[in-house]
Amino acid sequence: MTGGQVVLELGDTWARLISATPNPGWTMQNWQADGWLRVDFSNGTTTSSCFVTWNGHPPQVQTT
Repeated sequence: MTGGQVVLELGDTWARLISATPNPGWTMQNWQADGWLRVDFSNGTTTSSCFVTWNGHPPQVQTT
């Protein structure tokens, strides 16, 4: 991803964030709840995001 690296473990009905490492000059934030997680890397006005959802379906990963 732009801004850093995300490592996930994906099961049939779940997902887990293993690590999120920002590139130099970037910051990282993450949020997690039942059925979803999100990781953002930010650098000034630029944000790169990874969304994972698995609420009632196999995990789906989207990056923006």
